[in-house]
Amino acid sequence: MRYKFIPLILLAGLLLVSKSISANTAPLVLENEAGQIVKLDSYLGKKPVYLKFWATWCKPCMEQMPHFQHAYEQYGDKIQFVAINIDLNDDAHAVAKVKERFSLTMPIFTDHTGQVAKHYEFMGTPFHVLIDSDKKVIFQGHEADKPLDNTLRLLSHNGKVDEARLLNEKQGQATPLVIPNKGKKAVLFTATWCDWYLADTRPAMAKQCVLAQQHVNQLVEQGVDVEVKVSQLWTDQSAVQEYVDKFSATMPVSIDYGNDLFIENGINSVPSLLLYNDGKLVSKKAKF
Repeated sequence: MRYKFIPLILLAGLLLVSKSISANTAPLVLENEAGQIVKLDSYLGKKPVYLKFWATWCKPCMEQMPHFQHAYEQYGDKIQFVAINIDLNDDAHAVAKVKERFSLTMPIFTDHTGQVAKHYEFMGTPFHVLIDSDKKVIFQGHEADKPLDNTLRLLSHNGKVDEARLLNEKQGQATPLVIPNKGKKAVLFTATWCDWYLADTRPAMAKQCVLAQQHVNQLVEQGVDVEVKVSQLWTDQSAVQEYVDKFSATMPVSIDYGNDLFIENGINSVPSLLLYNDGKLVSKKAKF
């Protein structure tokens, strides 16, 4: 599956309804550039907030950075801007290079836990979330377009808008991961697009994605119980089927909707292979 602009596969429709932030059992936190932990709630309710989820290897994200900086210069005094790196196949050095390249001056954070992205139903970069002064999500989108600009302008006036513009991106139900108490089990965490989308920006990583799938194919031939979990980022069932066909995968391959398993197992780079023996994790492998 090849997309001219990947997030377009997610634009299934719009709901013109308001969406309230649900209660969390634990505070949503981000890490700032100084390595300090910041509670996202400390920004909410004081003035509107603009969350932008992005990655350094995301091509449309880079195309939108001039727009993002311009919007910050225009509305940064009335709207709290929060640039959020999603912490997947990224590091502080790469983030710093993007900041320098585009002369970014807004606060930049990293979502190391993945919980912020999960809370706001993040599906693919770039992803914009606008929250009004009443802590309500009133805008979601992937493109730096006129609706985004219009909403920013309206929010800058009194912190609210009359109608919300939300994406109707419905997540499926993730397949649970079962680790047997006896025998070996291998779980590969990867992405359906990492072998080709990262080919230009992260060629070494793209190669590892290919080698990882080939490796687990060999494990299956050796009789090992293998399962593949793919990130929900930019992925649907047709992308999964294309991935299965491309790599002749005979093991179960499923989307980790909500990225719960990625979060639970501390996966922040793909590919990553977890090996279990008699129900216990014995190794975590990222090089193949």
